[in-house]
Amino acid sequence: MEFTAKSYKILKIKKYLKKKNLFFFFNGVNQNSEDWIITEQGLQIINFSYYKVFNKTANKILKNSIYDNFQPTINGTTFFIQPKSDSKPLSRLILTSNFDKLLFVILAIKLNNKIYGETQIKNSNSLEYNENILLFYQFGVTQLKSCFNF
Repeated sequence: MEFTAKSYKILKIKKYLKKKNLFFFFNGVNQNSEDWIITEQGLQIINFSYYKVFNKTANKILKNSIYDNFQPTINGTTFFIQPKSDSKPLSRLILTSNFDKLLFVILAIKLNNKIYGETQIKNSNSLEYNENILLFYQFGVTQLKSCFNF
């Protein structure tokens, strides 16, 4: 088997989808080298690493995986961005404000083998699993109470 750049890219994308528990799908802007250096420095400051995804290979991989519903998400210049360490808690507002400055638009989040789209991210208050489950439980309880009030 010959090891080529294309096979390396395919392996790298598969590794991100299988092994990484938390990363973000971001749509980026094509920039010249001087602007891209500033963007890379901004990512270093906020302690994130990135991988640029190539459309055709990523779409083929997503089409043949369990994440085939998110194949239309990868359209244009797409990046997989992940935090370098788990030391800082992540909040939705911090993520959007930091990445808007760097000209990134969030498309989806992969969190524990599930991908959450942009609308699900906007409707959630937190990225913490326990807080979201508690909020869902409270919603269910209030709906149950409202059903039995005559």
